[in-house]
Amino acid sequence: MRRLEAQNLQKALTHLDGVRDDFAAKSLESCAVIAPDQIETLSYGAALPDRVILPAVQNSYRLGIYEESPAPLDWFQTVLERARSIIPRKKLVIGMAAGGVHWTTGAPAPEFISYADAMSQADQYGAFAGYAPEKGHGLISYMDARGERNMIWYLDAVSHYSQLLSIAEAGIDGVAIWGLGQEDPSIWPLLAKEDILSDSAFDTLRDIDLNSFVSYRGTGPFLRFAQKEVLGRRHVTRDAETLMVTDAVTDPLPLPVIADRYGTLPEKSILLTFDDGPAQDHTQDILDILNDAEVPATFFMVGNQMFEQKNVVDALARSEFDFGLHTFSHPRLDRASPARVQVELALQSRIFSWLTGQTPVVFRAPYMRGPGPLEGDLARRLKTIIDQRYHLLGAGIVPPDWRSLTPKQLVDYTLDALDGSGQVLLLHDGGGARSNTISALRLLIPELKARGYQFLTLKEAMAGVGSPYETRQAASLEPFEALAFTGFGNSATWVAFLVPFAVLLGVIRALVLFVMAIRSRRADRADLRHRTGDFSAPVTVVIPAYNEEKSILKTIYSVLESDYPNLSVLVVDDGSTDDTHELVTKTYKDNPNVQILRQPNGGKWKAANLAFSHVTTDYVVAIDADTIVAPDAIRRLMQPLRNPQVGAVAGKIMVGNSNNLLTKLEKLEYTVAQNIDRRAYETINAIMVVPGAFGAWRTEAVRKCGYYSSQTLAEDTDLTISLLEQGYEVRAAERAYAYTEAPASVGTLMKQRMRWSIGILQSAWKHRSTIRKGHAVGLVGLTDLVIFGVIMPLLGPIIDLLLVLMLVRFVSSFDGTTFDAFTVRDYAVLSIFLALPLLEMIMADYAVRSEPTMPRSMVLLLLLNRLIYRQLLIINVYRSLWRILTGRLTGWHKLRRFGSVQAPVRPTVAARARLS
Repeated sequence: MRRLEAQNLQKALTHLDGVRDDFAAKSLESCAVIAPDQIETLSYGAALPDRVILPAVQNSYRLGIYEESPAPLDWFQTVLERARSIIPRKKLVIGMAAGGVHWTTGAPAPEFISYADAMSQADQYGAFAGYAPEKGHGLISYMDARGERNMIWYLDAVSHYSQLLSIAEAGIDGVAIWGLGQEDPSIWPLLAKEDILSDSAFDTLRDIDLNSFVSYRGTGPFLRFAQKEVLGRRHVTRDAETLMVTDAVTDPLPLPVIADRYGTLPEKSILLTFDDGPAQDHTQDILDILNDAEVPATFFMVGNQMFEQKNVVDALARSEFDFGLHTFSHPRLDRASPARVQVELALQSRIFSWLTGQTPVVFRAPYMRGPGPLEGDLARRLKTIIDQRYHLLGAGIVPPDWRSLTPKQLVDYTLDALDGSGQVLLLHDGGGARSNTISALRLLIPELKARGYQFLTLKEAMAGVGSPYETRQAASLEPFEALAFTGFGNSATWVAFLVPFAVLLGVIRALVLFVMAIRSRRADRADLRHRTGDFSAPVTVVIPAYNEEKSILKTIYSVLESDYPNLSVLVVDDGSTDDTHELVTKTYKDNPNVQILRQPNGGKWKAANLAFSHVTTDYVVAIDADTIVAPDAIRRLMQPLRNPQVGAVAGKIMVGNSNNLLTKLEKLEYTVAQNIDRRAYETINAIMVVPGAFGAWRTEAVRKCGYYSSQTLAEDTDLTISLLEQGYEVRAAERAYAYTEAPASVGTLMKQRMRWSIGILQSAWKHRSTIRKGHAVGLVGLTDLVIFGVIMPLLGPIIDLLLVLMLVRFVSSFDGTTFDAFTVRDYAVLSIFLALPLLEMIMADYAVRSEPTMPRSMVLLLLLNRLIYRQLLIINVYRSLWRILTGRLTGWHKLRRFGSVQAPVRPTVAARARLS
């Protein structure tokens, strides 16, 4: 409302009454901004809004004399007196003006400039930045290169300090900075102080940091950042009685990031540029318009789109249009590291060399403000990116063709911005629907020509700057680069080379694991031959349970029927809503070896930690509430713990409900994983998971690691890796069998495996330092997890598809007598593809034969495993990664229990289980 006449101001305030009432109903406040010369108008009319902001600055058109400053201290104090006599103090907010006014002899009016620009001007011309205490302003005076005298009156934190003293004396509480982005940043630490009269508040005036600001010098559309920011220092003195500042000398001067403009264009010239292409639907239409009008233009293309639209790039090169760099993937520079952007520019430069035979050196930054950045951080990033290699091009006229503007509105916007000087005009040929841009271009070109504007080529625009290209022929590309770019343009090339290599890595991995597993089993047998007596230290069997009424009694029965001589059972009911707690309490109320604890539902990890806080034994066996343990399982599980270096022992989990195809496939998976992968990792002390379904723990080791953690969804993996980091060994008990209920439906399986996948990846990230520290679990286990647990499954569908295509091609190459159409390379690739499933078959057979009770026919399921089960797991990897990337992590997803576990336990256990 600062420009309204008195009568119109009264009307506006009347209309604001309704707005104020609506805001109040929503607990919001209304606000009005008025000028100092409108203060008296407020005393005659409508009720005031909740806040009245009064910018205490004289308008530039009112400043008529060379020596005038924007807010002299005596004038400022008069404004305060006038304002507080009319506006209630609780409503009044004084806007302290930021920046200053720049007077030049011969100019009819001053120019408002920022504090950062004032300091830049003083530095450029070697001027002194002083302080005029009678006006409460800083002052800079100098002669410029044209011989004109310049004077800058500016308001800095020292000026605001004096104004704050006057505001406090007037009893006004509300203050604001008028002109954000123009201020001396030292004002913010000052305003943060509770008592501005204190010495600590006064001390904030000394340091001046302008590193978040950018100041521009020179003229022209090209930018370079040649000078780094400087931390300024102010030496301030004040009157001991009034506390008003009497002198302030700034030395050294604070400097923002300095941006130099260069490459001034000729008068009445236009450098027409297009960003974000090439686009098939738009760029070609623009080329047709430009060719018909015989108008040159420069296209700043995105690298990944150049591959998709190579024909458009070819058309640009044939028509001799200019082009520049715009990165490969169009990232936001404030979110991408300079190193990444430099790599993208280097890659795009080589792509240009490959496609056009020329390498551009002119760069336009994605999402950059047309004239250049305002933020110091972005300017520093750009300096790092372009330093001594690229010319950064800005734009003076940027019609917002990404908005819903009509072609005429785009044309009018452009014409209104013309001032007779040479300008860079930026339009877009990609990044969205550009039909309005195309229509506007048809109207704009003849209009600009009619006004006498000349269109420039990029080479003409850079006549005094340098060449827009480095001459580099496509033939100079390295062979690998040519292969890489061809591969990007035709993705089959990458697939044809990388996928067989990935499969070969899988073959090598399988062979290594197989050999290590065989050696581990032989070493385990030798260890058993030299072992004397059983280890039978007291142990607590911990069973966390949540809604396990169908299986909990079977689990406890199997534990109590164990042949281990010295054990007790601790059940932790995690807030079950069924009869779990009642069943255990009723059945074992008189059994001193069974104890039950109860807590509000908090998750398995919290229940397990509660149990560990209560156990008094040195060893704990943790099992799931649906697990049935074999009679000798706990005894076998405890034997490795006789070694004080062993912190945990993994039991062998078997599927106890293999009554449909899915659970049989899970049974095969469990068997191979435990008899091959886990045995191999045991040889290098890199077992990453002691399963929560059945595992033994040294109590002291668990406590040393801080118990189970809630930071991951795979608390068992997390704790196991923590034990390894503490220097403990983790062993596997080959014959310690426990039988669990596996998911019997695809939906349940996918929920379980998503939680496992996300939890294991979380644990890997949490313990990534084990790689740097050289732990086997990091160098081998986590690396293997990332490569063969994440990356390889992502390639799984491509690998399977290529195997099928290779087999079809092999069969179709038969000409009746030979397979001559199949090359040596084809045979090598096919051999690699067939070697992996063949080796997997051998390993599965070995794993099945390692289990006395498992029929050999289980190996035949391996074909269905590759066709069905493996695809489910691959889909699960994609889903898990998507959940992680989108931040939608999964919950616990407790499995629905059917009590269908069947285990080869002693008849007494089975009989009692049936009674439940």
